[in-house]
Amino acid sequence: MKGPKLQATDSESHRIQRKLIALFSKRLAVRVPSTATDLRKILDSQKFVELVLHIEEEFNVQIGIEDFEIENFCCVEKIANLILRQRNDSGSLKIPGRDPK
Repeated sequence: MKGPKLQATDSESHRIQRKLIALFSKRLAVRVPSTATDLRKILDSQKFVELVLHIEEEFNVQIGIEDFEIENFCCVEKIANLILRQRNDSGSLKIPGRDPK
């Protein structure tokens, strides 16, 4: 039972990663060769701010100041994980009357 859920999450992560690479190319004019590419060598501070704004808009998530850690943005794979966490956190908040445990 855990296997299929993991695959669904994996699939969602890969979909987000593909969208992120397209976002880098189309909106930031930055080529990212792979999901493991070290973005710290590619992005300057202005591009980083633009990236965060595009991520929030494209994926409908809010990235809080507590998530502005270099580890969360060092590669496409980590950014996808951050987006998934944000979606899961906001999804759990939207269920009224549910006790998050």
